[in-house]
Amino acid sequence: MILYSSTLAFALSATVSWASQVCSPENCLDGKSSSQILAYDSSSSKYLTPGTYSDSSLSPSSSSLNITRSSDTLTVSFPSTPLGFPKTIYDGSKDVWDNGNWSLDDWKSIYLPSNWYGVLEGGKVVWGAIPNKGQLPNDMTGLKLVKAVSAVCDPPCSSHGVCVPDNTSSTGTCQCAAGWAGSSCDLCATGYWGSSCSPGPSNCTIWDDGLSGTGACLGTASSSSLVCNCDSGTCTSSNQCICSAGWQTNSTVSSALCNACAEGFFQDSNGNCVACPLGCDTCTLQQGTNSTATCTSCSNSLSLTTANPAACSATTGSCADGTYYDAGSASCKSCSPACSTCTGPSTSGCLSCASPRVNLQGSCVYYDASTGICDSALSTLQGVYVVNLQKSECDACPSGCLECHIPDFANVKGYDTLQCSSCQGGYLLEDGKCVRKCNDGWFLPEGSAVKNGTCQKCDSSCSTCVSSSTTCTSCPSPLFASGGNCLSTCPSSTTPLNGTCVPCPVDCTTCSSPTECSTCPADRPVMHNGRCIDHCSKDEYHDSTRGCQACDWRCSSCSAGDSKSCTSCSDGYILKEGECVAASCDEGGFASGLGVCLSELVDESSKSRLFWLFFLIILLLGGGIGAFWWYIRRERQKTRKATKEFGDKLDERTVQDNLRVLRLERVLGLQRILTSDEPKQQAEGYEEKRNRRFRELLLPSKRKRTDVEKDIELKSTNFASNRMTYGYGVPPPPYVPSELSTPTNVKGGNKRDSLDSIPTPILPSFVSPTIPTFHSSSSSAGGRPRMERKESNGNTTIHSMSSPISPEYQTSLMPPPRPGMIRTTTQEREREVNRNRRGDVQSLDGEENDDIEFARRLRDLWPNLKRREQEGWI
Repeated sequence: MILYSSTLAFALSATVSWASQVCSPENCLDGKSSSQILAYDSSSSKYLTPGTYSDSSLSPSSSSLNITRSSDTLTVSFPSTPLGFPKTIYDGSKDVWDNGNWSLDDWKSIYLPSNWYGVLEGGKVVWGAIPNKGQLPNDMTGLKLVKAVSAVCDPPCSSHGVCVPDNTSSTGTCQCAAGWAGSSCDLCATGYWGSSCSPGPSNCTIWDDGLSGTGACLGTASSSSLVCNCDSGTCTSSNQCICSAGWQTNSTVSSALCNACAEGFFQDSNGNCVACPLGCDTCTLQQGTNSTATCTSCSNSLSLTTANPAACSATTGSCADGTYYDAGSASCKSCSPACSTCTGPSTSGCLSCASPRVNLQGSCVYYDASTGICDSALSTLQGVYVVNLQKSECDACPSGCLECHIPDFANVKGYDTLQCSSCQGGYLLEDGKCVRKCNDGWFLPEGSAVKNGTCQKCDSSCSTCVSSSTTCTSCPSPLFASGGNCLSTCPSSTTPLNGTCVPCPVDCTTCSSPTECSTCPADRPVMHNGRCIDHCSKDEYHDSTRGCQACDWRCSSCSAGDSKSCTSCSDGYILKEGECVAASCDEGGFASGLGVCLSELVDESSKSRLFWLFFLIILLLGGGIGAFWWYIRRERQKTRKATKEFGDKLDERTVQDNLRVLRLERVLGLQRILTSDEPKQQAEGYEEKRNRRFRELLLPSKRKRTDVEKDIELKSTNFASNRMTYGYGVPPPPYVPSELSTPTNVKGGNKRDSLDSIPTPILPSFVSPTIPTFHSSSSSAGGRPRMERKESNGNTTIHSMSSPISPEYQTSLMPPPRPGMIRTTTQEREREVNRNRRGDVQSLDGEENDDIEFARRLRDLWPNLKRREQEGWI
């Protein structure tokens, strides 16, 4: 019973612990869910589908869903990025889109947010939520997922880019793969070349890059900036940086060395450091010009003019050339011989230099008349400076030149004729100039880049060339270069542009121009604004001859035009083997946006557990009832067995004795008779008086006959109205056995008296015509007392209750309630009493003998009564 109670308590507690629910905003179902696309509220054990809930007490959490809360509502948003699952109904460990090449080989369900699509093998496209891959059209159930793409970018990204949605708007940007650039990821990044935008050679600083590039090296193998972090200078053998002429290191500009023009110089549009005009301490390039300076600060006693460009001039006095105004003497004095105009007597005060001197960082110096190289020995400047006679100043060698000069300087005075004789690291010498790479019409011989070579001219058959003079990259009209050769027509997948066959736009098979596709490949079959893309709109499919066509009206998205080629369905419809059928959701309704009924999100194991739980409870209840029935049956069998064992142990005499006791219990109610000869002290009162009264009734020889007559109360009816009347002073009726109750053979017959032998109690009559006479055991078989008929002369005679043979009565006391009893009327009983009174005198002689015999019989009966008391019957 304890085990049963414990099991039942466990079942009830399990019912509470399993009381989880799967809910939509409209309905809830009992059970748990393994779906990873639901939010879970641990406090209420509820799994929530995406939607808006009015229960503000919910506090769910999810790693993939966005949950927001207002004052009275809770909103669970759908995932913002695609999710893939290895099991159906969005079950199993989820695979989250990661902005890269996301693919799924073994997937069974997938969720694609709005404006997202997935591309399967063979270019098949799917949209929206797919809870079961096996319900797709037959030709798609075994395909792997190649990628997932957002469709919000405009123009669409090429195959080398991924559209990343903007969280703050409905648009997105293309995230390009390595080597690709442009708004649609359709161009090669700087340094990448060819149709696949491959990286250039590792032993080259500059190469032929771009979609039409060849990847050939066009520059040096290394540069000073790479070797010793020297921007405009040369690296020594110990990796020390020596700045070129006009350059210095300014740590506020960058971390590189030789990164800014020296004081008194400014950088022109070609990146060269050019000297500022005399009188200017600092200057900059005037906006809109290539090399014109505008002063920003002036030397002592000079001030900036308001002219454009700004210059520095004296503010006091007015003197002729070669003189300056002296404020102390208030007169004009002579300048230094080196100055043409000045502000003071020293060479540092020159505003222009007297020929043949020129300005160098504010001083007038000489220059070499044959090369035009200025004398910089007296200055702190490094490098070579060349005279610029148009400005009467010394300018630094152009950027990249270590050494420079003006050939035939005596005859040609133009600075633009300057020639570089050597270049710093990372530059090539090309026609007297230092360049990073050879210009059009020139090429760098293969292998010369390692030793800072010199560019050479291309062959006349080529407009441009690489590596050799005849490896053309462009050709004179009407020819087109392709693969190093000049051709009259361009091959397939290319188009002519400026004497070169350039590749078609990215993702095109053929094209009509560098920006317009003509045909598209199988993996990107859709033509959209001259570009090839991989998908039609959501409610369309691609037809190879007609382009994008509308899906069947039953489909939300599809792979073909018929009704059995659906890949997703509208809410309220479920995808079954490529066909959208109306959802028959018996309970819970439809889970909007997920393509399934709410009941399908409930685990089957949870449903099974609930079923077995209720089955267990019913089984326990039934078992309890069965166990109780078995217990009652067992007790009854034990009682029958004990009764049988008790009966088997009894002999004939014991049976007769017990029958007598039973008769006394039933007829006399002997529970009310004290069995002890000495009454107990606590039995005084009504109970003792009642027992004493009963003894007097049983032993009439101990009391007067008149008392017996007074106690006999004749009734007018044969039945007692109240059974309890007998036993409180009124003696019981004599025992009248039925014919069926007379014992014959105890061993062979019934060991119990028939219930017919026990009459309903009635008013007793103690007058009997028969007097029992008991003889010795030798005179009667079995030692049983023998009944003899004897007429009494008015004496009252009590027959023994244990006699096996009922005495014969002339007058019966009452009609028997069952067969075997003798009916006696009231008049007969009155006549019997009168006869007994007349016979009292005749019976006086035998009175003493009767009392002795009755006392002996009562003594025989008394031990049996004691034993019955000990057994619990009394």
